[in-house]
Amino acid sequence: MRMFLFRELLGAIRTKSAILFVLSGFLMFLFLASVASFLMITPADVTSTTEGQPIEELQVFLSPTLSSATVNAWYLAWRERSDIASLSFQFVEESDQTATRSIFVVTPTDPNQASILAEELRAIDGVTDVIEVPHVKLIEAPTVSLIVRITLLVVLVLSIAASLFFFRRGYRELLAVFAGEIRMLRLSGIHERILVVLVVALGVLIGCLSGLMILAVLYLLHRVALSTGALQLFGGLAHGMRILGSGLMAVGLGTVLGGLAGVLGASLLHRREFDALP
Repeated sequence: MRMFLFRELLGAIRTKSAILFVLSGFLMFLFLASVASFLMITPADVTSTTEGQPIEELQVFLSPTLSSATVNAWYLAWRERSDIASLSFQFVEESDQTATRSIFVVTPTDPNQASILAEELRAIDGVTDVIEVPHVKLIEAPTVSLIVRITLLVVLVLSIAASLFFFRRGYRELLAVFAGEIRMLRLSGIHERILVVLVVALGVLIGCLSGLMILAVLYLLHRVALSTGALQLFGGLAHGMRILGSGLMAVGLGTVLGGLAGVLGASLLHRREFDALP
């Protein structure tokens, strides 16, 4: 019986009430999209890269068989070279307790010519290895500006307020058309709760559909983010579990808000025009 009555209620929707309900659903969709956007925003992430960067220093590993006099002579001679900006000596034991070698840390004068200097040092008898250490460049992920966050917040507040307003207007138009049936149902002794459930169910249906649309849009944007690398400002779009969680949250939140809108519509049932005996 409830399904029959719900179909009758849907059949009472006319052009004006349909427009109002569609507008209400769109505004609720906009509200849920704003909430999802906040969840997709990720904090700025700082990463590092060495690819394509100039050589910052050379680590020249010395053979443990070299005498202290040889090491000192090299230090004095290399320090005077024009292609070496700075030179320091350290024991590898400072960073690796199991090592027995010592190294020269060389800062080249011209980082772009460091590879030539490294090859020259490798050719010296007593040098076991030369490691080229490139410059580390920090890359900061793009961040969402404060203006964008404030805009999302304003859209969030205004959209839900406008959605509830148009929901109530839509219910007013719908129930005005359905008023005769409501009076007949009350004359027949139907429980008041059934009427309330019918009205609330319509709001729940619209809210749930809005949430499902958000879930579908998030999935599509997730596929775009994975395939093209676009939408970097909203890093959460690349995480499948966050997409699923945000989508399910949107469905649940939309259902709850739709139910709240339905309660606002059900409050109109107490008007005198719907009394069984006006």
